[in-house]
This record gives sequence, C-alpha cells and structure tokens, in this order.
Amino acid sequence: MYIEASSVVKARAIEFIEKYGDKGLIVLKTAVELSYENSSRLKKMGDFSYSQLVMRLRSSGINYNPSNLLRILEKEYGLIYKSYESSTQKWYSFVDLDAVKDALDEYMGHPTALEDPKITYMRIKYRSLEPIRMLKLLRSMALKSSLTKNDKKLFKKMVFNDLKHVVEILDEMSEYMDIFSNEIKILNEILLLANTISSKLEREKNVPRYHSKDYVEERLSLTC
Repeated sequence: MYIEASSVVKARAIEFIEKYGDKGLIVLKTAVELSYENSSRLKKMGDFSYSQLVMRLRSSGINYNPSNLLRILEKEYGLIYKSYESSTQKWYSFVDLDAVKDALDEYMGHPTALEDPKITYMRIKYRSLEPIRMLKLLRSMALKSSLTKNDKKLFKKMVFNDLKHVVEILDEMSEYMDIFSNEIKILNEILLLANTISSKLEREKNVPRYHSKDYVEERLSLTC
C-alpha cells in the first residue's frame, strides 16, 4: 500500500515539474533541500517554512514569489500540506518527502545505483525528444480552425522526423508501465493530437481553394 502511494506521489511530482518548467523545478528542489537540512527541532513544525524558502531562493539570485506554486503543490497536486501557521510563520510538510526526491532525481537524470541501464537509456531518449515542447505545439495547432502554411510545414517535419521515435519509445516504455506511466500518457496524447491534426488537414483538402486560408493569404500578399 505504501509503495503504491509513493509511486502516485512520484508521478504527480514529475507531472508538476513538466507543467511548470524551470520555476516549478527550482521551487520544488529548494523545498526538498531545506526539508532534508532542517533539524529535528524545526521538524516539529514542518519540513520547511515559507520564509526559509524565500530566503534560499533569493540567496540563489531568484526573486520571484513562490506563493502561487506552493498553493498549486498543496491544492492541485497534494504533494505538500500546511503543517503549522501563526501570525509570523508558515510551515509546510511533504506527504512523502522521499518519493518527491526520487522524482527530482529521476527528472534531473540522477538514476539510482540499482536502476536497470535500459530504463535509464529510455529516459534519455524520452527527454531528447522534448515531448513537452511537442505537446504544446500540437495542442496549439489542434485548437486552430485551420492551419497556416508555416503550421503545415512544422507539422510535416514533426511527423516525419519525430513521431516515429515517439512510437518506438512508447512501445519500449509500455513494458514498464509502472515506471513510465506519466511518460506514456504524454506520448499517447502526442499521437492523439497528431491524428486529430492530420484529420483536419484531410478535411481542408476538400474545401474549395478560394475558401482556404492559404488562398486568402496568397491573394493578400499579391495586393501588398
């Protein structure tokens, strides 16, 4: 039961990092570092305090307010909870500190000594694809009523250069679903969106040329 709970926490931590990028990674990593550094006396109030986090971020040259990311970690991902609060202090604790640290190590490429080299290699290939960049681009295209020439060029390049690797890695990771559940979800969404966009392109072929976006753009360029 504990192992299952830890795997869920780990998956949520990775999902948070992938969604909120460098800011999310830095805030979470700093909070984890403080949690391991704090003495048992301080631990009575929680793993880390808001003021500690702000001071550590500022000492690293980072001046943004972490309040919103802490709220997201607590309310949306359930990774932390408010363990103590007074008029002058606010402390947080992790629901599973070790699981979050494992997620950070995995995301940052610090595999455990016992990890299968095949799993490490799959992670390297997955990251090299920049799946979050692909996902954002495809989501943007899928929301458009029609695609521009540049959109079509980017999509074709992605299909013939990247999607075959997505399928290969997805096939490999499917044998380790308990380890790569979050990665598999992202890769499947990439394929689903790509299929949606290709269907959109097929429908656009059946639209009379003088109604198409490309035709309108072409005519506008001639009048300029």
